[in-house]
Parts: sequence; C-alpha cells; structure tokens
Amino acid sequence: MDQVDGGAGYGQSATAGVSYPRAYRYTRGMRLFLYVFAAIMAGLGAWLVSIQVQHPVPMGWWLLLSGLALVLMGIYIAMSCTMSCLVLRADSIEIRSAFGSRTLRRNEIAGRRQQPTRGKPIQVVVPKNGRPLRLDSGYPRDSVLNAWLDALPDLDQQERQASEAKLMADPAFGANPKERLARLAKVRQLTKAVSMLSLAVVLWGYVYPHPYPWVIGLLALLPWCAVAMVGLSRGLICFDTLRNDVRPNIAVMLISPSLVLGVRALLDINLIDAMPAIEFGLIAGLPLVLVACMVGQRDQPRVWLLPMLLLPMVALPYGGGLLVLADVMLDHQPAQVFQTQVVRKYISTGKHPQPYLVLAPWGPQTTGDRVAVSRAYYAHVEVDTAVCVNLHRGAVGLRWYGVQDCAPVPKDNAIAAP
Repeated sequence: MDQVDGGAGYGQSATAGVSYPRAYRYTRGMRLFLYVFAAIMAGLGAWLVSIQVQHPVPMGWWLLLSGLALVLMGIYIAMSCTMSCLVLRADSIEIRSAFGSRTLRRNEIAGRRQQPTRGKPIQVVVPKNGRPLRLDSGYPRDSVLNAWLDALPDLDQQERQASEAKLMADPAFGANPKERLARLAKVRQLTKAVSMLSLAVVLWGYVYPHPYPWVIGLLALLPWCAVAMVGLSRGLICFDTLRNDVRPNIAVMLISPSLVLGVRALLDINLIDAMPAIEFGLIAGLPLVLVACMVGQRDQPRVWLLPMLLLPMVALPYGGGLLVLADVMLDHQPAQVFQTQVVRKYISTGKHPQPYLVLAPWGPQTTGDRVAVSRAYYAHVEVDTAVCVNLHRGAVGLRWYGVQDCAPVPKDNAIAAP
C-alpha cells in the first residue's frame, strides 16, 4: 500500500498479505434493526391504505398518499439494508447502494474527516473534487479498513494545525508564540465559564423567570456582553468560525438570550398590535446585529454568513421581544375594561403544555380570541363564566391585554329597583 503520511507504516503492517477486494456489509444487529423498522413503516402504510380502500372518507386522498409513501419508504430501507456494501481495494474504496454505486481511487482522495453526530462520529472520505463519501457507522470495522483509512491525510488535524499556526504568528496576541498560546488557553477558559453562565441565565429565563425584571434585564444585557468580549479580544474570540478553528466561538451568548426574549414575549404577553411589534422590533434589533457584524467580521472567511444568521435569530427576537416586554413592564396607564365570556378552555399538547381560555368577542377583538393563562387561573375559571379583559395602551403604543375576574359592584353603588 502506498504511504501517504506518518500513519502509513501502521497501514503497511496491518495490510501486509491481505487479499483484495474486501466487502463490508452492515452488521447483523444493524440489519435486524433496519429490517424491523422497514417492516413497521411498510405495515403502517399498508394499514392506512386499507382504511381508505375499505372505508372511503372525504378528503381521504391524503391518507392514501401518506400510506403509499410509508410503504415505499419501508421498501427503500429494506433494499438499502440488503444491497448496501463497502468494497475495499488496495487502490480504491467503493460504496454500493440500492440505486447505484460510487468509487473513489486513492489518487482522487484529498483525505478523511470525522463527521460529528449524536452518537459515534462517522468517517467521511473527502475527494479532491466532488461530494464527500460517507461511511455509515453500520459497516463493521477491522484492522485492515482502519489502516486503509488511517493512511489518508487527516484533514481535521491539518486545519487545526493551520489555524493554530496562524494564531501563533499574529503579534497582536502576544510578544512570542509561547505567550500567544498561553493567552489562547486563558481566553478558552474565560469563554467556557461565560458560556456556562449564559446558559444558566437562559434556562432561568425560559423555565422559571422570577424575579421577572431581573431575568429580562440579564437576558437583554448578555448579547451586548458577548459583543464587547469579541471586540476587546481583537479577533481571538469569534461569533462565526470555520470547522476546526482553534479560536473559541461565543455565538451562543449572542443568540440564545435573544431567542428567549422572543419566547418570553410570545408566551407572557397578549398583544393586539402584533405586526407593528414585528416591524419596529426588527428595527430595534438592528443596532445589536450591526455592531456584532462590525466586531465579528474581522478575518472571517464567510462574510455573508454572519448577517444572514443574526437577522432572524437575533434582530427579530431580541428587538421584538425587548420592545414588547418594555411596552408592558413600563406601562403604568389606566386600563380600559371590557366584560366578556369564556367560550371554552383547553390545554395545548406538546412538549410544553399551555392552558388557554377562548373568549367571546370583546372590544377591538370582534371575532373573539384565545388567551394564555396560568394553571391556577385556568383551574379557577369555568366555561360560560363572565371575565373582564383589561386593555392597556402600552408604554410604546403597542396595545396589550390581560384577563381577570370582574370586580364586584359595591353595594353603595347598586341601583335600587323601582
């Protein structure tokens, strides 16, 4: 076997006297799992089709199409499980699938990478031209296959070394390479600690936002702290880094608090003027995005990516959420009260169930509305009960409302019947 790098010695010893080609199919456990999964999908699809065939219902075409799609998916998974195969030769590697095959020769391969997944990382063979060749984790690994792959250049390691070498040569980060490396280590520790603190505040704001003003204030402050850290680091801390860049990335401190502010505004505030909140909220979030792009674009290889990422993930939730929350928290004007009735109530399904009351039309809501309430108030109020809606003007002009029990009329103000 040709030597490619320092790992080729191991490759030669592990592959000495090996006969080619060598075929690798999915392990027995993987095949069993895929066959069972395919059978379940195909069976479910066939059941859906049979329901529509035996007992046709209006608009049942979607049931028929869904069933056929599941059957086809099950057949495809079973075929892939049966026909998928990795074929290894001394000078090439081939992946066969249900609908074709692809071969890469050694002289066409640039190197190998590790693709992170939720479980075990997946090996990827990267060609000099074209799309990478992904080696599924279901293929068994032995010393011959490992040695063949280990003999390829490790592109991840090369990129990490190149990134570290570039940083070590930059005099902005220290007087000598040793000092620059020490500064990088300190910055990594700092960003790790700050990111953990940021995550704690984000969870606090999402799960149990009490005391409310303190939580909202911290969530609003964290993105600006992230911007300040990136700016003061002069490029040593980044919002957007390429894969295998040795510099720490602190984008989570910019994005996560912004998203939670938007979520809190959606969950906690019943807003009448939703469209103005979106429009003016996007404008309110632009200064944060512009400053983040200015400090974060230094020496960035993908200049276009950061603004495209930050506009929907930061500008809108941060600006809109903060604008709506400030509109409510700073509103001290008297409310206009409307009496209405609870038409029905329900608790939404999903990961985070939320109690809702459905109200009859009231004031500006001529078609009625649903309003999120606390579990305690949901249990307290009954269907067909009269409730009062307090309509507020909002500190910045965005109207919002809340629901509560109607105050009883004092006896002194009661009008005697004639």
